Amino acid sequence: MNWRAAPRRALPYLIAAAGGFLISYAAVFLFAFPAQVLPDDGILPNVVGKTFEDASAILQKAGFPSQQGESRFHKTIPANVVIQEDPPAGSRQKRGTTVVLALSAGQKMAEVPVTTNMSQQQARIAIENTGLTMGNVTEQLADAPRGLVIASSPAAGTQVQLPGSVDIVISKGPATVQMPDLYGRSVGEARSMVEQIGLRIAGVSRDTSSLQPENTVIRQLPAAGQTISAGGPVSLTVSHFPPPPSIRIDTGVASPPPATVFRIPLPASRVPRPE
Repeated sequence: MNWRAAPRRALPYLIAAAGGFLISYAAVFLFAFPAQVLPDDGILPNVVGKTFEDASAILQKAGFPSQQGESRFHKTIPANVVIQEDPPAGSRQKRGTTVVLALSAGQKMAEVPVTTNMSQQQARIAIENTGLTMGNVTEQLADAPRGLVIASSPAAGTQVQLPGSVDIVISKGPATVQMPDLYGRSVGEARSMVEQIGLRIAGVSRDTSSLQPENTVIRQLPAAGQTISAGGPVSLTVSHFPPPPSIRIDTGVASPPPATVFRIPLPASRVPRPE
């Protein structure tokens, strides 16, 4: 037997045995301690601008679970679209880290309220309570009583993006109105009635011969019951009592001179003594 050739023949077996041992050791070590050996970090993909469903799928595929965060109104980005991710995109994170996604709530909207048959002030309050603002106010002839809202633009029920405004149209009253009976009314009452139906007081004259109470309407033009165009003039005549003239009667008798007061000195015995 050649003892010198024996080690050479055994060398491949020794190498194979050592390699098998190392492979087995590495397999056991990796199975027992994978996190310490294999890299477990990853780069967060950018999902801003994606819908929440698409963003969640992309993150899950990369090893990152997702969670819906807060919703914020946005002027241009539609609802349910990611506007921010935390941790931020591009950062290196440990796989399994939960990514919180902030979503757009879309444009902030408000519904135009019903304002018909309201006064201008009531309409303003109703509009501003929704977050909108009062826009232009115009007047238009209509059968509705003067001063009430007859229309709005946009119409009631319309969804309007905030900030936004609503224009309203106020009734000027009908094209023609019937003249009311103002006889016996005070000037203030008559003026209020005339202006309420869209007419105007053109002039007020006074009659000092009337026996009616002071400042009472005794005549009107046009007469009660006549039809007059909206905005037409109305003339009134009211009673007036001028103050009576100041009369001074001369009796011809001069006024007596002022009385003279005489002081009589008291005797010394009756003068009180100081105490």
